Amino acid sequence: MCLLTLAVSLPTRRPPSCDKSVNELDCDKWASKFQVGFFYCALYITALGTGGTKPNIFTMGADQFDDFEPKERAQKLSFFNWWMFSIFYGALFSNTFSIYIQDNVG
Repeated sequence: MCLLTLAVSLPTRRPPSCDKSVNELDCDKWASKFQVGFFYCALYITALGTGGTKPNIFTMGADQFDDFEPKERAQKLSFFNWWMFSIFYGALFSNTFSIYIQDNVG
């Protein structure tokens, strides 16, 4: 996520902006190969990190409960319910918050 933030925040990692007073056909709007490569590398690292941690954390949390104890078996089901609720609620909140910030702050 830090690399993605750098890819869109640092002026050297973004394509040059176009001056509105100059004819738009003369503008060099294209990103360099390094800028595009840096952006895609950041995306792929984020995808690999997310794909590697989410399934493992879910399994490690469930492994804390003993299946042979009836009380812990019920707690394990509750854990799965709360885990999925938290994941979906977090995604809903973060997307809604991000859209609000984008529309009202910039």
